[in-house]
Amino acid sequence: MIEGWSVHPSIPLGLGLIALLYGIGVGPLRRRLDPAARIEPLQIVTFAAGLLVFFLALTGPIHDLSDSYLFSAHMVQHLIITLVAPPLLLAATPEWLARGLLRPPAVYGMVRFLTRAPVAYLIYNFVLALWHLPRLYNSTLVLLEVHILEHVLFIGTAFLMWMPVLSPLPELRLRPIVQVLYLILLTFPMKGIGALLTMSDSILYPAYALAPRAFGLDAFSDQRIGGLLMWLPAGLILWGGAAIVFLSWWAREHRSDEIARNRAGATPAEPV
Repeated sequence: MIEGWSVHPSIPLGLGLIALLYGIGVGPLRRRLDPAARIEPLQIVTFAAGLLVFFLALTGPIHDLSDSYLFSAHMVQHLIITLVAPPLLLAATPEWLARGLLRPPAVYGMVRFLTRAPVAYLIYNFVLALWHLPRLYNSTLVLLEVHILEHVLFIGTAFLMWMPVLSPLPELRLRPIVQVLYLILLTFPMKGIGALLTMSDSILYPAYALAPRAFGLDAFSDQRIGGLLMWLPAGLILWGGAAIVFLSWWAREHRSDEIARNRAGATPAEPV
């Protein structure tokens, strides 16, 4: 069914360009922006992991299965490029680099507006819902240019969506408790789309009905599995993110209270 590891030239070229720009940013540009700034080794490893995740999702078996065989594989691909890779790249971006790139007031103002939680939430979910309309989605399976546009918009809006939680700039992030609420609310549109796909009594994407069958899955089962992937694993990723944010916040608050109590206990008693 799938032989070799297929790689469209645009993928290594695009990822290579991103790696080059990152290297310039944390290398020569760092000395111009802030000579005292540091790049942590963990950030470089996280950045490399993000690029690797993109590469694995957009090439090889996942790419081939999603393009020519299985709707459910396409959903796996979309989840990876929106919910896994973008957080890694954001976590790998130092604050000093982001602040230097956003130094022009017009650029900073635009980014601040687009990454406000309500705006980012609406843009991401609008794009997600739009591209799952049967006519538009089917066009991605026929026209390479449309498919590339779909992926570019998914990835771009995913970065916007994650910024209120993982922005390198603290002032662009929500307060931790609001981050938890934001991540939980993000699960609902995906659950809605997943439910429609799972419970539909017709094949919404005819290209997959005509595709060679893989793993013994008929078109209906494939579509239902794709819907369940949006319903369950996507929700688990976002709920998991909410849990991490909450536990980190609780640990910081608990540590702060403990430090305050220790300081209070160490205060010498005033003389009578």
